[in-house]
Amino acid sequence: GSKALSNLDMIPDGLLDPGKSYYLPKSTKHFGRCVPHAPRAGRRLFHFHRGEHVGRSSSTSHEAPFLWIPRAGCDQAAFARMEQAFPRPAEPMGEAWFMSAERRIYPELLGDLQAIPVERLQDTLYEIAVGTHSFGPQKEWQSWFRYLLPRLIPRSHETHIDALLDTLITAFFTQHPKGLDEEPYPGFRADALLTLGRCLMDHVCWPDGDLDVGMCLNKSYFKPTGLWWWDQASEKLSASLFFCLKYLRPAQIGPWMDSVLGISSPYWRAQVMIWLLGAHGVLTGAVKQPSEFSYDDYPRIDWAVSYCLSGEYTGIYDGSGERAEFIPLANRLAALESVTSYFSEDVFLEWLETITQQPSLVAELADAHYSFYSLYGTKNLT
Repeated sequence: GSKALSNLDMIPDGLLDPGKSYYLPKSTKHFGRCVPHAPRAGRRLFHFHRGEHVGRSSSTSHEAPFLWIPRAGCDQAAFARMEQAFPRPAEPMGEAWFMSAERRIYPELLGDLQAIPVERLQDTLYEIAVGTHSFGPQKEWQSWFRYLLPRLIPRSHETHIDALLDTLITAFFTQHPKGLDEEPYPGFRADALLTLGRCLMDHVCWPDGDLDVGMCLNKSYFKPTGLWWWDQASEKLSASLFFCLKYLRPAQIGPWMDSVLGISSPYWRAQVMIWLLGAHGVLTGAVKQPSEFSYDDYPRIDWAVSYCLSGEYTGIYDGSGERAEFIPLANRLAALESVTSYFSEDVFLEWLETITQQPSLVAELADAHYSFYSLYGTKNLT
């Protein structure tokens, strides 16, 4: 028999029952209790072996699906492996500027990272991201980013204008622009996905299983305008979705996207729909790099410092430098197939019903849902 897959309230610490098959339900309650749906025709069934964690490679040639499940956030064992693999560099990191008499140095990074204000950490990650984009890879920035990565992810939800998560992901893209086939240590790709790739599923984002729109999506009511900006994609969500879309294996995209779409919060659904609407150009290949995103885009799907993600990270600007692909073709096609297959007319109408029960979503989304269905409805599957 099969079993509906919900969240950690039902499957502690992300460990799935051995010998069971799982399906992603069409919808789940906010509090993580599954609504018992039978798998509809064409849905994917997943089988996990004893001891496998969601997203962690098994001993076989097949990798376990990587899923987004509310409250199944960052994996502590993955943190430990990264911290062990990436010790602190001996020399302090410097800024991405080499033309002045004195170069700014960040000596505080040699001390207690927890004592450093989030805005200072954002400055550090900005230097790594923009510096690599401008001057090409540098051993200094690479070593410091690796050291910082597992130690800053636990602070990823801290915010100074932007969330720390946004700049962490941007910097990660610049350090691994060609994907993760070449890993700093065996299993790093899975560990990065199980930590940075699952921040939005942290307990703090889903207290008692219910979506916290401020913590998870960095959304809040702005009284002077009377808006939540629901018609613009959350920067945290956009960066996180692109992160997984880039670094997952093609075969993992479908199960992961099913899990993203399977979360039933109306606010989550509205934001995923807005992101998919804005990301359609990326998924089809019409938009090649985040640097092509514009403030005038509707809807906007950019995030902190994403403008530096142009695919050019060699420091060579005479036309001979290799340009890294942002999202691999196989992953783009897998995402398109998964989303388009998911949205039958009935499913779309069920999404629409839940979204339109929220006055702020109705007021701000206008007819975005119809634009979305014109792109992703089942009738558009080719």
